[in-house]
Amino acid sequence: MKKWIGSALVYLLLVVGGYTAYSFYASEDVSQGEEGSHDEHQDEEALGEEEHGEHEGGSASEVQADVKLDGEEMAITLTDLEGNPMDSLEVNHEKLMHLIVISEDLEVFKHLHPEKVSAGVFTAKADLEDGMYQAFVDIKPSDLQYVNEAHPVMVGDHDSHEDAHVHLEPETQWTKEQEGYSVTLDVNNFSVKENVVFSFDIEGASPEAYLGALGHVVVVDEGLEEFIHVHPREGEEPVFEAHFSKPGMYKLWAEFKLDGKVYAFPYVLEITE
Repeated sequence: MKKWIGSALVYLLLVVGGYTAYSFYASEDVSQGEEGSHDEHQDEEALGEEEHGEHEGGSASEVQADVKLDGEEMAITLTDLEGNPMDSLEVNHEKLMHLIVISEDLEVFKHLHPEKVSAGVFTAKADLEDGMYQAFVDIKPSDLQYVNEAHPVMVGDHDSHEDAHVHLEPETQWTKEQEGYSVTLDVNNFSVKENVVFSFDIEGASPEAYLGALGHVVVVDEGLEEFIHVHPREGEEPVFEAHFSKPGMYKLWAEFKLDGKVYAFPYVLEITE
């Protein structure tokens, strides 16, 4: 009897010890699995930022851009985080800098190309009417991370301007006309879950090369917080692709050079989940 009891105790100890060891290693496996999922999620987020083109809101900027208006001249000063002039830029579509200026009511759109006047300093004629604007400094630094953010610019007396922010309504007319040219936008989907493809059918002229491309598309949300600037796919058709990070109302300007003159055709679209 005593021998049987002793054997049972040994068996019980073996079972308990085995279960304890299994629980320990299993918990480590689960913990490693969670870390692996987190790393994979980070990779997916990084990929999404790359697909988002030139607006990478998830990263910290190593370049500071200061925008000031003096009369009709707008001055842009670029510095690094230590306050030194940032003067290492790559040419991006034939220019060192693209300056997009948009009024807060989303009615005025200007695509300017400031000229370099000294290390890290660029200027451009703005010719803006009184009102509140947001300026986006579109550059491609050679070595530093850059995030394109909105810079407020007030023209005229601040006290005389009311809040001009607007709430956009979804577009119902996808064909726009200017000076005899007709441009129709076709959108393949309106979801943040997929890349959105913009295709344009142009009647009246064929698009000419403009800044090294068949056209340019600039998109902002109605709060002028998110900025997207994309160029067409390679080929002979004006087809563009963009990624949206959040649902909401957006305004798009499609720029085309037709018979030697650049036109900006505006559209409003709603991006959903």
